[in-house]
Amino acid sequence: ISDLQKMGRKVICYFSAGSFEDWRDDAGDFNDADKGKNLDGWPGEKWLNVTSPNVRKIMQARLDIAVTKGCDGVDPDNIDGYDNSNGLGLTQADAIDYVNWLASQSHSRGLSVGLKNGGDIIDSVIENMQWCVNEQCAEFKECDTYAPFIEAGKPVFHIEYPKGDSTNNNKSVTTAQAKSACTANSSGNFSTVIKNMDLDNWVEYCP
Repeated sequence: ISDLQKMGRKVICYFSAGSFEDWRDDAGDFNDADKGKNLDGWPGEKWLNVTSPNVRKIMQARLDIAVTKGCDGVDPDNIDGYDNSNGLGLTQADAIDYVNWLASQSHSRGLSVGLKNGGDIIDSVIENMQWCVNEQCAEFKECDTYAPFIEAGKPVFHIEYPKGDSTNNNKSVTTAQAKSACTANSSGNFSTVIKNMDLDNWVEYCP
C-alpha cells in the first residue's frame, strides 16, 4: 500500500459491509441472529442484519484495520440487501441509515468512502459519499442512475464484465462488447474498466 501511495495513487480497501463471509478471520464474531439468507451465487455468504449493534461493532473493527493498513478510503460492498431476498426484512431506510453511519465512521477515521451499487438510495447518501463504484450498469441499462455523482463533481468507477460469469482469460473482448461497455447512456464521464469476473489482473480500458 505504501509503495502505491509513493507513486501518487490512492488506495481504496474493499470489505463486505452487508454480508457474512465464512472464510473471514472475524467470522466467529457474528451471531446467528445477525445472518439472513444466502447470497445467490456466492457460496459461504449470507446477508447481514445491518441494524444489528453487533454487526456495526464488527464493521467498526474492520474500519480500524483499514486505518492500520494505511488505506486512504474504503469500498463497503453488499449494502443493497433491501433489493435482494435477504430473509431479514431489510428496507431501503435500513440501508440509508447504515450507509450514512458507515460514512460517519469512515470520516471520523480519516478515510474516504464510496457507494457500491445501491442506485435506489443515491439521493439519500450522496452528500456523504466521495465517489461511487458501479458494476454492470451498461449491461443492465441503468448508468443514468449513477449520473448524479458526476453532476455533483464526484467520480463514478464503473466496471463491466462482458465475457460473462464463467469466462476468465487474457483475450481481448470484441469490438462490439467494448463499445457496449464504454458508450452506455450517461456513462461518458465515468471511469470505466473491463474486467474478468474473477477480478484477476486482466483489464481493458475504454479508448
